[in-house]
Amino acid sequence: MKPETPDHSRSPESNDPASTPKHEATERGWHAKTPGADNAARTAADRVGQWFAPLLQRLMQWLSPLLQRVQNAPAVRRLRERVAPHVPESVKRAPRLRSVQVGAGIAAVGVVGLIIGGVAGGNDEHDVEEAAVAAPMQQAAAPQPAAPQAVEQKKADPPQTRAETKSEAETKSEEPKQDAPVGPPIEGIDVSNHNGSIDWKKVAADNKKFTFVLASDGTDFSNPKYSEQYHGAKDAGLIAGAYHFARPDDSDGATQANRFLDIIDYKNDGKTLPPVLDLEVDPNGGSCYGKSVDQMHQWTKSFNDTVKQRTGKDPIIYANPSFWKQCMGSTDTFKDHDLWLAAYEVDSPTVPKGFQDWDFWQYTDKGKVAGISGNTDINQYKEGFERLKQLAS
Repeated sequence: MKPETPDHSRSPESNDPASTPKHEATERGWHAKTPGADNAARTAADRVGQWFAPLLQRLMQWLSPLLQRVQNAPAVRRLRERVAPHVPESVKRAPRLRSVQVGAGIAAVGVVGLIIGGVAGGNDEHDVEEAAVAAPMQQAAAPQPAAPQAVEQKKADPPQTRAETKSEAETKSEEPKQDAPVGPPIEGIDVSNHNGSIDWKKVAADNKKFTFVLASDGTDFSNPKYSEQYHGAKDAGLIAGAYHFARPDDSDGATQANRFLDIIDYKNDGKTLPPVLDLEVDPNGGSCYGKSVDQMHQWTKSFNDTVKQRTGKDPIIYANPSFWKQCMGSTDTFKDHDLWLAAYEVDSPTVPKGFQDWDFWQYTDKGKVAGISGNTDINQYKEGFERLKQLAS
């Protein structure tokens, strides 16, 4: 409904014979020429009026108590007092045709229906008063019944907007993190106490982007050079990580993991790679530390779970194909961990069964790098520097 559009009740001048004498004369002339048609029309109108008048009278009698209550309401009186001064005198005195009066009666019933609906919907006297105050008053302009609905709509909008905003926020938070672009492979190194003091600025200038530093070995050994090497590398701009050499025959996985984590000073600062579990055969006998495959699985899981609990990161697993087959039974239990694969003097390493691919590849233990005296291990990260930074975040 568009209340701004004039209807019969809003523009009585267009149907007022007193205001249009020319039309009145024309109509009189036409009636004088066609008395039969005029009498027939009047007879039909009288019949309609005789049928409709009792119905309208009963309807008005039924609505009279409610109309009286509405008219006596303080808010309605105040609204009437605000509107009355702005209604032109010509509108107040203008006569109505019977058809216009009937139309006005029907319109009044419709307005009363809107008021009843508003009351049933929970609108109280305060809402009516608020709508009356908010309605703009213009000279010779009729009041607009749609104003209370507009106010109600305005009140209803903000909660919906907040809900939509919350929904958008939840949707954004649930979106998966986008992977960084894959770039060309980059190189890094890994060092231990055997490498001594290192000039990390020269290492960085030699285009090495990352390093792994030995922190602990088994239950008893800690790298005395760890802090110097690890923090020196980060200070020079390299991305650094720490690794633990596992000795499953010394103590359980959780014990060694906690000791390792107490040493490494792990921080999720965007420059630190996930902790590394270095799994190799027993240096003293080449065996699996006297453990069965299932026992090795349990030991490894205990270590990894402890690291995940304390850092929120899954450890990187260092291994070679022969160890993974011999001691781990080619399990795929740890397939979601990043794999640091050791394989020397080959053009392309063989990925152990149980992993889809390698992430880091230690391809030599006889590398020459500026800033390090003697040989050192050199590694390659397959997916480029941007992915490496993402792994460290």
